[in-house]
Amino acid sequence: MNVHWGSANGGVRFGLRVPAEAESGGTVRLELLCENLSDAAVEVFGFQPAYPRSLRVSPPKPHRPWIRVSFADVNVLHPPEAFTRVLPGKVVASGLDLSFAFDRRGAGRWPIAFAYDPVRASVRGQAWQPRGEATTAVAELLVTTARSLRDAGIDEVAEAQLDAALLRGGSDLIDQLRRFGRGGAVFAARRVARILSSGAESTLGWRALDALGLMGAQGRQAVAELRAQLPHAERALAFAEGWLAHLAGEDPSAADLPFVMMLDRVIEQPDQRGNFLLTWTSMDSDIHGLRRLQLFGNGERIVTSRSPGAVVVSTRRSTLGPRQLRAVGEALRYAAIWLLGPLREMGLPDEPRPALEVQLALGEPFAKRIAMWNGEWRLGPARPLADLLDRLAEEAAPPRG
Repeated sequence: MNVHWGSANGGVRFGLRVPAEAESGGTVRLELLCENLSDAAVEVFGFQPAYPRSLRVSPPKPHRPWIRVSFADVNVLHPPEAFTRVLPGKVVASGLDLSFAFDRRGAGRWPIAFAYDPVRASVRGQAWQPRGEATTAVAELLVTTARSLRDAGIDEVAEAQLDAALLRGGSDLIDQLRRFGRGGAVFAARRVARILSSGAESTLGWRALDALGLMGAQGRQAVAELRAQLPHAERALAFAEGWLAHLAGEDPSAADLPFVMMLDRVIEQPDQRGNFLLTWTSMDSDIHGLRRLQLFGNGERIVTSRSPGAVVVSTRRSTLGPRQLRAVGEALRYAAIWLLGPLREMGLPDEPRPALEVQLALGEPFAKRIAMWNGEWRLGPARPLADLLDRLAEEAAPPRG
C-alpha cells in the first residue's frame, strides 16, 4: 500500500496508508505516519500507544470535499507522556480505527485525509505545533458491502431495508431476517457492534441483540464467528455471546457461579437475606440532582433525593414486603447482572451514569458493582430492572422542594 504524504509543515509531514479494500461493518483501520524532515527532534501527539486519545471524523463539505479525520483531544492540556519524540529523519506510525464511522457511512469510494490540529501541552514548548493546517494527501478508501452479506443475497438495498426494520422495531423484523437464512443472523450480529455507539445509533445494536435472542442457535453461531472477524467490536460481541448463552439457559462461568448460586438462595429462601443490600443511584450530579434507593434484606427501603442545584438532601424510609423483595431478586436474575458492565467508552454530554451495587452475603464473590451509561441501562437487557428500581425509588421518594 502506498503512503499518501502531505506537504512538509514546520519540518514535519504526515502520511496516510489505506487498505486496498474494507468492508462496511467490519474493521476499517488506516495507518498514520509522521516523518521528521528537520534537523531537530520534535514531539508529536497521538502516536503514543500507552496514552488514550480519540478521533473526530468530519463529513465532506463544499469547501473541503473529503472526509477529514483528526485527533479530538485538542482542548485538553496533555502531559509529557502523551507525546512521542521523533528524531531527525525518523518516521513513527499509529493506527486509526474508523470502523464505526464507516459502518454508519456504508459502502462507497470515500476521499479521506488526516489533519493534525494544534494540541496543547502542560509544559511550555513541549509539543510540535503546525503552521497553518498540516494534512496528509487525500486518499481514496474503498468500502464494500460485507462479503458474507453479499453471499447471502443481502445487497446495499436489502441492507438498507433491514436497517429500517431495526429502527422501526416492527413485528416483522424476525421474518425479514429469517428470509435470508444464515445471512440474516450474520447481519444482526454485525449490527450488534453499534451498541458501542452513543445516542440513537446504539438503538440498532440493542434491537439486533433482541433479534438474535429470538433466532436461537443460528444467532449464537453468527456472534461467535464474528468475534474473530471484528476485533473493533469485541466488547459488544463478547457481551452478546454471554447474554445469548444466558437466554439459552446455559450455566454461568466458574467465576460468576458463586454469585449466581447465592442469588438463587436469596430469592428462594427469605432467611438468607440477612446481609442483602441493594443500592441504586439513578442520578447524582448538579444538573440532574440526586436519587438513590437502598433496599435491605429485612425489607427496609431508604430513598434519598436532592433537587437539581439544591444543597439539602431529603430522606424517606418505608418497608417492602417479602414478595416485593423476591420480585427484586428475580429482576436481578433475569437481567443477569453478573454479565453487565459499561460497553461504551464515552457518554453523551451530561448523560447520567446510573450505578448499581448488590451485596448478597459477606465476601467479595457475593458483591457486584456496576456503573453504566444511562442509554446502556435504558436500551439493553437491563431495562426492566432499571425501570423496576426507578419505580421503587419514585413511589417512596421525598417530595421535591
